[in-house]
Amino acid sequence: MASSHRLKDLLQLQLASDAYAVLHLPFVIESLSKEDFQPSAHTQKWIARVNSLIHSKDPGARWSGLCLAFQTAVFSRSIMLECAQSWVASAMPLLANQPIPTTKAAIRLLRLVFSNAMDVPEFQRQLCVPNVPKFGNALIAVAEGQSNLEIKLLVLDTLAHMISLYPSLCRPLHTTLSNVALRHLNGSTPTLTPVALVEACSRLYATLPLTGGKVGAAGLWRKSVDDTIAFAWGAFLQLRTTYPTQLYESYAQTGPAVEDPLVGIPLALDRLKAGVRVIGDLLRAPTSRPISIPTGSLVRLCLALLQCDAELKHDATVDPVVRSLEDSVVPTLWTLANSILTPLSQACQHHLAPHLPVLLSHVSYHLEQPLSSAHTVQFLRTVLVLLQSGCHLHDSTLSSRLARATMPLLTIVLSKRSEANGESESSGAQGRSKKSRKRARGYEGDEVFKVGREIVCATAEEGDILLTAVDVLETLLLRTPVNPPIRSIASRLLLSMYAALPQLPPAILSPDLSLHPRLYSKLQTACAHLAIGATSTMSKALGTILSVSDGTLGYTGTTAVPSEIDLLLHPRVPPLVRSLPHVEMLSLFRVEESQEEADARLNLGVGIVDKYVPGQTELSEELTSPADNRTTLPPGALAPRPIKMVQNAEASRAQEQIVMQVDVAPPGGSNAVGANVARPSIQTTLTTAVAAIGDVTQPFQLPTSLPPPPDPLPSKAAVGKQSSTTTASSVTSATPVPLPVDDDDDEPMPTIDLGSDSDSE
Repeated sequence: MASSHRLKDLLQLQLASDAYAVLHLPFVIESLSKEDFQPSAHTQKWIARVNSLIHSKDPGARWSGLCLAFQTAVFSRSIMLECAQSWVASAMPLLANQPIPTTKAAIRLLRLVFSNAMDVPEFQRQLCVPNVPKFGNALIAVAEGQSNLEIKLLVLDTLAHMISLYPSLCRPLHTTLSNVALRHLNGSTPTLTPVALVEACSRLYATLPLTGGKVGAAGLWRKSVDDTIAFAWGAFLQLRTTYPTQLYESYAQTGPAVEDPLVGIPLALDRLKAGVRVIGDLLRAPTSRPISIPTGSLVRLCLALLQCDAELKHDATVDPVVRSLEDSVVPTLWTLANSILTPLSQACQHHLAPHLPVLLSHVSYHLEQPLSSAHTVQFLRTVLVLLQSGCHLHDSTLSSRLARATMPLLTIVLSKRSEANGESESSGAQGRSKKSRKRARGYEGDEVFKVGREIVCATAEEGDILLTAVDVLETLLLRTPVNPPIRSIASRLLLSMYAALPQLPPAILSPDLSLHPRLYSKLQTACAHLAIGATSTMSKALGTILSVSDGTLGYTGTTAVPSEIDLLLHPRVPPLVRSLPHVEMLSLFRVEESQEEADARLNLGVGIVDKYVPGQTELSEELTSPADNRTTLPPGALAPRPIKMVQNAEASRAQEQIVMQVDVAPPGGSNAVGANVARPSIQTTLTTAVAAIGDVTQPFQLPTSLPPPPDPLPSKAAVGKQSSTTTASSVTSATPVPLPVDDDDDEPMPTIDLGSDSDSE
């Protein structure tokens, strides 16, 4: 249908009568477009038909006329300016004593008319100035007289919108509007105030300071904040009647307590929630001039909420029922503290720096405790906002504590992979007797039939924990002075997750398949940012940086901006002029792991799975076997050099085989001297091997601090009786020297002189 004929067809068919207009209203609204209201011969007919529907006696026809007028004003501003006077005069009386749909349509139309022509001074002078106060009074009457929640929400949002547009015209209504907003912010019981109603009243109350004008708005805002903080303190003290509150009594006066705790505690909690919501909206409210924020008062309130703990010592003099009710709301108090800290840090920014250490100390304490997923996400988001608000944390102990509290939340991605192997091995040994127990065999394709694999992040909150924890850990490593051992472990943890995540199927990670690419993208970016921190480490992470800057679509669907590639193209220092390797690069290798770092890793519960090396299984079995009477080493003693220990074991095992293939004569015998004279080079090697590994008939022993003492060999006097020169030289070469096992691999293999004629002698 052509646009010029659409209005004509709608007028002739769908809007031919009032009943048809009500019946076909959805189709008419859906078919209209902006091109239909271009100047034409049918435009005036459309306006006349809409006005006739608004003035109809049928409530349904009036409702359809108001809806068509709203849609016309949306598509054509010129028609709205032309018909605004008549529409306002017709819609204003429809705000009272009308059905709910008609009242809602009239409110939407008047709101659009008053806010869609702010740049037309004549329109403002003739229409808005005389009618906006009337519209405000009518809305207040609707809010006080209506019990429908949808009407109340629409009225409160409209009032807040009109105050932000016409603060001076709404100044006479300040007291009445304040009463309307506070009526639903005082709490209710046993039926709690709906959350949507509390949010709407809070937004209205936060816009009321604008009625003071450019000069008085700051004073009204500060007065509103102080009153709200005192109100929140009073509600908080009513929730801690069984706890010592002498330190907080000077901040606010406790209101009259309700005798029944089943009524008083829910009422106080509802009031506290409303107060916290109002504080957040006031901190987000726009202001025309600079204002003074009571940062100290707000921080004290947040600390009081964070310091609440349900595990404090119980007093025998308090009522256990009241104490249990107050303990049940402690997690909610933590949530409210986070709700205040987020807008406070965004509003104060660097002015919150003096209070940042104490706030992060309390938050880190809670992160170290076992919490639910919802509360963990809230605390992590609070830490992230506090660190990114512009404040700089200079305490290395506190930043390391936050990193230690955050890293265990990420190890779940790595631990699930190792648990799968343990479960497959232990499941085969269950349910079988001792006699019939056999070695469990793993067959290829068994994982297809294993349907009991657990999902890493079963809920959406657990997925949010992973995403937020990666952001927090990256921010800590880039913006705070974390201790080198913790920084090293955190970097290795992020790299391990980055390497292990592609091997984890998205369906095993979370039911939400989009979590896998989002987490992988965050890990990729975090590893790249850690790698470009120094020139020496950046040169080792070229692949990671290029993978981030390849221009592919990210998890948000947008093209990744290759900002990191600029650091490679324009380095601050030429590539060849590099300083010594930094700890970020050295600590990525297990060989360079310090004892302090190993202790921190073990405290976090993070282990290291070595790659398979031939012969390592037998060696590991000997190290972990408790039945043999051998030297037992601590868990971290062999951790720094696992590969070298395996090589030494292979060398020792090879020397064992050489010794066992040759008959070694007992000391002091003539055959021993003959053997020494005949094959001096071979005997030298054998004796050195015997001196290094000890008795070949004993099981393999690991050195504790020094190698074991060598076996006794023939003395020079005994040997000198049967041979003078040759024997002396052979005995001298066969003198046992306690060489370390590590040096055996570096010695060249002695050659055998095949042309020797010593056998003939």
